[in-house]
Formats: sequence, structure tokens, C-alpha cells
Amino acid sequence: MALTICTRNETNKDGSVLLHVRFKTKQFDKKIPTKIKVIKKHWDSRNKRLKPNHPYYDLVNKKLKELSKTVNDLYDQNSFAVLTYEEARTRLLGGSRLNDIVSYMDQHLKNQIKENTFKSYRNQMCSIAKHFNNTKIVTFEELADKNNWLKLKDKFKKLQRSPASFNSYRRTAKAVHNHAVKDEITFTSFSFVRSVASKNLEPKWMRSDELIKVINDLNVNDKDFEFSVTSILTYLMMFSMRGLYVRDILLLSMDRFVDSTYEDTERFSFGEKNMVYRHNRSKTNKMGLVYMGLDPIKEIIFLLNNMIDPTCESIFPLGGGKNLIFWTKIQRRFKEISGHPFKSVRKAFQTTGSILGVPDADMRELMYQNDHTISKHYKDTQAPQMLEKYTKYHSEILEKYRVMEMFELLKNKLIR
Repeated sequence: MALTICTRNETNKDGSVLLHVRFKTKQFDKKIPTKIKVIKKHWDSRNKRLKPNHPYYDLVNKKLKELSKTVNDLYDQNSFAVLTYEEARTRLLGGSRLNDIVSYMDQHLKNQIKENTFKSYRNQMCSIAKHFNNTKIVTFEELADKNNWLKLKDKFKKLQRSPASFNSYRRTAKAVHNHAVKDEITFTSFSFVRSVASKNLEPKWMRSDELIKVINDLNVNDKDFEFSVTSILTYLMMFSMRGLYVRDILLLSMDRFVDSTYEDTERFSFGEKNMVYRHNRSKTNKMGLVYMGLDPIKEIIFLLNNMIDPTCESIFPLGGGKNLIFWTKIQRRFKEISGHPFKSVRKAFQTTGSILGVPDADMRELMYQNDHTISKHYKDTQAPQMLEKYTKYHSEILEKYRVMEMFELLKNKLIR
């Protein structure tokens, strides 16, 4: 195999010619165009370099040195593995050796970063691929293409998506791209696109009196009545379990109960079977313990399961193991009747706790948020006394938000 930097035969009107790299083997002889133009009379064809009097010598020579380095790297690669024309063309045009980003992540990046970070990056890259080309595969060239990001920016604006969504996609994409550049997997340049300015809006959350009004306004004769009740029960379940997201619902499992670990206290039956649940939040993997004996957590789940799938033999998986599509439809229905998405449940839980004066550090633990202070190295948040403290706060928040009252209203609606 031979790789040679040459000029094209055609000369432009300004006297410039385009450089190409000749890829020659026994099988074929092809030319790979570059984006570098040189003035033909100032090009040393024998030594493959610019003459000192070439206009913009420093700028063009810098690009030429980069091209020469890539050609030398390809020679080195061919010394231990046969270099194909496609690989050479991709490298010389600024592409990557492994062009499928998800494949790169699975093969190279997985062992370099934390498991939770990897999962988050991978999920976001799959989402980006879907937005870019409606598949689960995105190439480094697509990722670096500025037009793709501008189109996504316009798309999110029309859909009224949060500015944080676009900015988060950009940060993740740039982080993965930077890893790939350091690993010498890609040689593309990540294009600059201005971030979307975040709006200073007050957090929108659903107050308990607003939700009670929604429940009272439900029409039992409406064909979607039970669908609406199911969506509200799901919201109350997510609130009662301290601010779950839809993806958290998919993680609920009977295997996550902690039995024979804690003893009963004067107020709480921690020692009973299937009472203390260990949940790892889907977004951060932060673990927290939930006492399921608080009313009406289990009652909500039993009714919810009965409405979705009466054949459910246990409380988890919720609804007999329905998939993400099902819960997304439930979420959409809740927003139609209430004007709030399921995600607002965390704002409602946080705000209710703040109204009660629950310390911020304890609210972080209640809501499965990571502690970034030095105290995380010294504080045992899973100790029996800590579980009892968090459960007291949890109980007060459920009472303040009037969860039991709303649950009873929904039951009475169903009985009619």
C-alpha cells in the first residue's frame, strides 16, 4: 500500500489546486480529496511541501503538517493491521475509525467512567440519535454537524421543551466526543452552538387543593373516567414514595424489600416483612429506604394494580410490569386533566417538605439526591435511628399534602 500527497491536475482560475491523497494497492488506485488548496507555482511537488514564498504560508503549512501527520499515522496503522480504503478515507476526511458512537461507548468508554455516568450518557446518545435520524445509531460526523444541532434547537423550541434538555444533550455529546478524541477514535471537531438561555421561571407544582379540585371535577360517566383515576393514583403513588419519576416505576421490584434488618419501633413496624423498601433512583442511582407502612402507600398501590391488572399477585412490579409506553400514556392523561406533568411531583414533595421546615440535607436524603458535602463520608443515612427520623418527616409530608384525603375521594368516586 502507498499513500502519497499529490495535487489535482485541474487548476482553478486563481492558480490554486486542491491536494489529494493517493491510495494505491495492488487491487486499485484511488484519490482521496482534502480541503487544502495550494498555489500551484508555490508547491514543491518533489518534496511535497510549500515553498517559503507561498501566500499565507504559516496557515496553509499548519494544515499541511496535520495532513502529513495523519498520513504517517495511517502508515503506522497499516504496519500491524491491513488498512482499508474506507478507513483511510474516513480518517483523512476528519472522520473516525469507529463511527458508531454507541459502539464506541460500549467497546471503549464503558470501563473509563462511572457506571451511572455511562448509563446516563448512553441513554442520552440514543435519544440524540432518535432526534437526528430517527434511529438508535449516530455517527461522529452527525454529532459534529452544526446543522443537526441547530435543527434540534428549533425543534425543542417548537415543542416548548425546557432549555435544560437541549443544553444537557449538548454537554453529554461534547463529553463523549472529547473522550473519543483522547482515545484517538474520532478526529472530527465538535461544532460550537450557543446554549439555550434558561428562563427564570418559578417552579410549577401542583398544590393539594388544586388536585382535590381536579378529583372533584371528574365525571364518573366520562368514558375516560377510570383512565383519569389511574393517572391520579399513579401521581399519588409517586408522591407517596418521595418523588419518583416514570422510569423509577419500571425499577420497582419485590426483590428490593429489606427484611430482617430493622426492628419495630414504638411508632413504626420496620421489622415486618415487605415494609422497608430499598430504592435506587433511576437518574442518580442514589439509594434510599422507604417505609411502606405509612398510609396510604400500599392502599394506593393495591387499588392501582387492581385497576390496571386484576391478576397481579404482588404489589410490584407495578401494574403487573407495564412498559414505559403504558406509563407515558398515563402521564399524558394526567397532564391533560391537571395541566402538570408527572415530573412536577418532585417539586410538590420538595415544596411541601420545605413548608414543614424539613432541613435541606434531610430533604435531599428523602428525595434520593446525592450529597455533595463532606458529611457524606461520615454520616450513616441507613442507620435505624436515621430511618425513623426520615420516616417521621415522610409521614408529616403525606399528611400535609392531604394524600389520604385525596385517596378516599378517588375511592368514593369509583364506588358511585
